[in-house]
This record gives sequence, C-alpha cells and structure tokens, in this order.
Amino acid sequence: MESLETIEVIPDPVSLIESMRAVGYSVEAAIADLIDNSISARADVVDIKYDATEDPFVAILDNGLGMSADKLTNAMRHGSHNPSDVRDLEDLGRFGLGLKTASLSQCRKLTVISRQAGVTSARRWDLDVVQRSGRWLVVVPDIKELEMLPMFSRLQAMKSGTLVVWQDLDRLTAGALDPQSEMTSKLASLYEHLALVFHRFTLKEDGVGPVTMMANGQRIPPRDPFLRTNTFRQPLEGQVIKHERGNVRVLPFVLPPVSHLSPDEISMAGGKDGLRGTQGFYIYRNRRLVIWGTWFRLVPKEEFYKLTRVQVDIPNTFDDLWALDIKKSAAFPPDVIRNRLKDLIPHFADTSKKTVTYPGRKQSVKGFVPLWLRVEPRHGTFRYELNIDHPVIQSFSTTLNGDDQRYFQKILSLFGDALPFESIYADMCGDRRTGNEEDTFTNLMEIAKNMLEITGLNVTQVLNIDPMVRYPQHHEKLRMELNK
Repeated sequence: MESLETIEVIPDPVSLIESMRAVGYSVEAAIADLIDNSISARADVVDIKYDATEDPFVAILDNGLGMSADKLTNAMRHGSHNPSDVRDLEDLGRFGLGLKTASLSQCRKLTVISRQAGVTSARRWDLDVVQRSGRWLVVVPDIKELEMLPMFSRLQAMKSGTLVVWQDLDRLTAGALDPQSEMTSKLASLYEHLALVFHRFTLKEDGVGPVTMMANGQRIPPRDPFLRTNTFRQPLEGQVIKHERGNVRVLPFVLPPVSHLSPDEISMAGGKDGLRGTQGFYIYRNRRLVIWGTWFRLVPKEEFYKLTRVQVDIPNTFDDLWALDIKKSAAFPPDVIRNRLKDLIPHFADTSKKTVTYPGRKQSVKGFVPLWLRVEPRHGTFRYELNIDHPVIQSFSTTLNGDDQRYFQKILSLFGDALPFESIYADMCGDRRTGNEEDTFTNLMEIAKNMLEITGLNVTQVLNIDPMVRYPQHHEKLRMELNK
C-alpha cells in the first residue's frame, strides 16, 4: 500500500470551544451530565448549590472516589475517552466531552477540584485565558483562589470527592437585567428534571442505592413515572429482546384511570406535559433516563394510550446503535430493536384501552351490565345509549304502564342523543379528576342508597353494578356504611 501524504490540522481552540458551547444544552440537562460523572464515581451524596446575588455561581459537590492530579488533567481534556472503547458496565459517560461541553455551555470559567487519598488537585478552563493565548491551556488555581469557592471547605473535610464550580455565567444569565431572577427562572425546572431522570438512583433498586441529591438545601425526591406504589396499577408481563451486544429489557406499565389517581400522582406521572404528553417509551441507559414520552413514530400519541408507559433498559454497549447524542437527551432505536418494540405494542395496548374505557371495572365480575352501551348503527359511525337491561332502569321500567314506558324509552334515547362528546373528551385530555376522594365517596353513597331502594338488591349485588363496580377502592367502606 502506498504511503499517503498527510498534513496535521490542529483545530483553533477559540473557534472550536465557542462552537461546542452552542451544542444546545439546557441548564438542567447540563447539571444532569455532571451528576452522571458523580454516580459513575460511586458517589451516594450529590449536593448542588447556585446563587446569583453578588458573584453568581453553580456548584456541584459529590463524595465519590475523586481523581488524582493526572487523572483530573485528563478529565479536563476534550475527548478524554474514545466513545468506541469498551466501558465499565455502570459507566454513564460516553464521549469524554460531557464535563467540559455541558459546563462551558453555561459559563466561561469551569473549575474542577478533586480529592483522593488526602490530596486535593484542581484544574480550570478559563475561556478568557484560551482566547488571549490561542492555545488549549488549562489553569492550575492556587489554594487561595480555591478557598474562596463555595463548598471547598466541605470537600477538604472529606476523604474523597469532587467539586465542580461554574463562574462567569454568561450563557446562563445572558442579557438579564436581574441575574438572580433569571437564574431562578431558568433553574425552576431543575428539581423536576433531576427527580425524573435519576428516579431509579434516588430510590433503592436491586439492593443498590439510594443516592441522596440536594439542590440549595432541598432534597430532590424521586418522581416515578410508573407509579409503582399505586395498588390499582395494571400488572403486565415484561419481555427481553436478545441481541449480540446485550439484552434489552422491556417492562410495560398501564397506570390506573385518572379517577383512581391523586393530584400528586397525576403530577408525578405526567409532569408539566400531562398524562397524554408523557405516554410512550422510557429509555434507560444503566438506569439513567435518557429519553421519555415517545413512541418513536411507531404509533401516534392517542388518548387511549395516555396511561401507558414502557420501561426500556439498554446497556451502554448499545450507544452507537441507538444514536445516543452528546447530551444524552436523544436516542433512536436500531431497526432490529425498533421492530421488536413495534411487535410488543399490541401486547399492552388493549389493556391500556380497557383501562381508559372501563376505569375501575373488576374483570372478575361475572354478568357485568354496563349503564351505557356503545352502538355502531353502521360502519364508521357510533353513538352511546343508556342500557335498558341495567338493573336500575329495568326495575323502574317495570313500575310503568304501557304509555309511560314508551315515554320513558324516548327520554332514555334523548339522553344518548344529547351526550356532550366534545366536552367529555376535552376534560379527559386535561387529566382532570371529577372530584376529591371525599366527594367521590359521598356521591357513591347516595347512588348506592338509591339503587338499593329502586332495585331491591342487596349491598354486594349493588356494588357489582355499574357505576359502583368502577370504584373498588371504596367498596369496603361503602359496605360498612350501607350495612348499618
């Protein structure tokens, strides 16, 4: 093979760094990238502080393994790791760019201080120094500078750990007349973002964890999008997709109907995007949430699927196949995985549809008679009408003479014709509950009493009639009160 003539072309540091600053990190995604490093360093406490009063800063302190001086210098290198290299199975990084790119997307001065084996080392990227020198120069700060930094004294008191400090927050507070207000506004979604992205770390899972995360003195709680603690959640069978790179684990969840969710649970499962907007696949890379609330265009987001979330666990050996980006905020499955996920959707879609359509109904109740019937008079059309075979309607109808029965049937037909579909659909899409638990119980008590009086049935029979059958969480208390 002929030898090729080559010329080394070294990138201009000022131009390249300024270009990399425009990758598009949000401040919460940038902070999440730094927390990835803390977790990879086996930290179980991560403390975030930020302030914009006099000398604005953002600081992240962890109690992880820390780094030696040489390792810290390498960590400050752009592209410190080859993304093609085999990584530790628990490693949350990939490109060796996260620390620098995420931080410098928000600030001009990045200081990293790390402590290991009783020795403290510090390195700093100062973009003003790079601009003046035109070289890839990292500053080694002296101890007096370090002592002025937030949480430095806490790091010094630890056996090991790492402190990252952002200063000169030109991007974070760019153009703000009131930096404090601007920082507060931009970091308003930080708690929710970290609570969701790291919810499997802030909870103990498979004997690992939890990791305690704090932001300005407030503990970040886990935000479980699957509501595992709700007893009315639909259990579904998981699947394992085998691949030569490793196994992809798929675990579907169908949330309880909105009527069975508290306002806090609706907020936890839906967040600011609501239940309809957060349906779909939740992709985890080593338990860290990468992307969520998408069906990857396999199916559209529909009202019937709004209670469905699918946990998909991928190992870091799949990074290149999933087209994982630098920010770890976008991923797209390879065809072999995508096709299997598409095949699995019908596996849980029917359960999701039934949960929305028949909220709370016990599948084990035999002879269930709905109050409303869905009728398709011809293909492509439908209407709803009251069911004349429902025990309450049937009991009342038998008390009427022939003419009254005909009038009664016309009234029932009018109810079906005047059903406000658009208003009902708008309310359902808005994830609004019909009332609190106390109001719901009071209404059910009144309905049950009327049904007992009209039908002559016993309490157990009434509780198994629509709509009482839709609220099993209230049955025990209703039975006690009604039997009095």
